Amino acid sequence: MCTSKQADKSYIAVMGKIFGVLERFVEQGTTRGLAFSEVAKGLPFSRTTIHRILYSLGKLGYTEKSATGSCYRLTRKFHDLAGQGVAFRHLQAISKPLMQNLLIRYAETVNLGSLDGGQVAYLDVVQSPSALRIAALPGDRNPVHSTALGKAILAFLPESTTKAILGENPLLRKTPKTITQRTYFLHHLSAVRDQRVALDMEENLTGVTCVAAPIFDPSGRVIAAFSISGPASRMNPRLSAIKVDVRAAASTISKLLAPPSGFPASPSGTAHT
Repeated sequence: MCTSKQADKSYIAVMGKIFGVLERFVEQGTTRGLAFSEVAKGLPFSRTTIHRILYSLGKLGYTEKSATGSCYRLTRKFHDLAGQGVAFRHLQAISKPLMQNLLIRYAETVNLGSLDGGQVAYLDVVQSPSALRIAALPGDRNPVHSTALGKAILAFLPESTTKAILGENPLLRKTPKTITQRTYFLHHLSAVRDQRVALDMEENLTGVTCVAAPIFDPSGRVIAAFSISGPASRMNPRLSAIKVDVRAAASTISKLLAPPSGFPASPSGTAHT
């Protein structure tokens, strides 16, 4: 067992400084990159040290500068190393303002979800202010086949991947309206692809309607979905308008995930967001 003195001797002080710089990028969750002054703000060490850390991270491929040299951002290599946690935090930061705008417009719950182990995992949820509301919690999971979020993601995965997921996860009947026939479900997904919007018409919970649209990374790979859910009695009369707005919001998020002007694009087909 180490004593506190031994622990202090083992501590590499520069590591704290390096991760202090990296945490500035993660906290900001921005696509435009950070100016040097934004990186340095609040850090308890010299600007010269910060400059050397940024330069070293750049040489190692974990940060990059804009074409003008005025901003820095984390690269795909960093996101690959850090895993999905940082990537999804970045996605949440971009999505939150659009989620709040749709909450104001429709007063219904807005969800952000991704695929995890053949289920939909909720990354973020902005709950409706109504006493009668439908709301999951971040971290909750639901089946892919009975949810609009799940269908919006499945529809844009490679066909072999979609079939593998469906093979490992039976299409269980959640309500009388759940689609449980595999051939028909795959045909249903083709309509989702055509419209770029998925519907859950009381298929996961009786009396609940949900509208979702896919979110794509800069390489065109589907990575998440964005939805509005609420009581069918309130959602269905506004379904056409909600579909338009959810599709537009998801498209905006996908565009915001693309590299900002002045930054080099991620290698084709390998970007992670």
